[in-house]
Amino acid sequence: SITDDRDRAYALSKLASQLPEILPEALEAARAITDKSDRGNVLSNLAPHLPEILPEALEAARAITDESSRARALRELAPHLPQILLPQALEAARAITDKSDRANVLSELASQLPKILPEALEMVQANDEWRRPYALETLAKHLPESLLPQALEVARAITDSSVMARALSGLAPQLPQILPEALEAARELTDKSRRAYPLSTLAPHCPQSLLPEVLEMAQAIQSEYHRARVFSGLIKNPGFSLQDDVSLWQEFLHTLACRDRQDFLRNLVNLSPTIISLGGKEALAAIVEAIQDVSRWWP
Repeated sequence: SITDDRDRAYALSKLASQLPEILPEALEAARAITDKSDRGNVLSNLAPHLPEILPEALEAARAITDESSRARALRELAPHLPQILLPQALEAARAITDKSDRANVLSELASQLPKILPEALEMVQANDEWRRPYALETLAKHLPESLLPQALEVARAITDSSVMARALSGLAPQLPQILPEALEAARELTDKSRRAYPLSTLAPHCPQSLLPEVLEMAQAIQSEYHRARVFSGLIKNPGFSLQDDVSLWQEFLHTLACRDRQDFLRNLVNLSPTIISLGGKEALAAIVEAIQDVSRWWP
């Protein structure tokens, strides 16, 4: 068993979503942590599952001395905070001096505080190029149409081709008209493994006319691990089908199996219509039974 309070609390907090019965033990372990940074981050992990401790978790996050750790805890809490706690969280976000950390926290808070969207976007724009994509993608989901052109300008102004491709892919779900541009930005990356992130982000949102291009670029990625990431995105697209091509189905299944067990199980959910189409519900039931057997043998 894990005896160190910090390690035990961290492990329990990660298991809490699957095992809610351990939440009281996890909370007790978190409160026993003496290091402010560790306690704040573990409480932030637990708070979404224990809404009653959100005020305590926010206070613990604000007490973290290290700015990056404080920002990480605030980002974790932001989507779950009730209205009454948002002013405190916003004050804490604005007090962060690092532009990237502040932009990321503001971007997470903006989903609940639409009035700060322009401020958050300006902070993203003031960031170093390589730090913009994450905050842009987070913000884009909440930006009104009036601010999307400005966000697109921020992405297009990035000079590093790999970073720009990531930024464009994060905006494309909200700006479908830039999907061809975002795909072209991914295609222009000479390191094919670097295509995986933007392609995996774009794949679920592409119209059927662009799917062959995405598949072609995915298959050209030599790294099986990175190729699987794009394949995972493709099978989320309702317009993409493996049912009429057995060899492609086999290729996808083999490639997706190279990811870890959790990823593969998530992918199986998206593959279930194909499994039923090819082998009937009996095939899906057999796979579920096999997974259960493997889980018993290798927990």
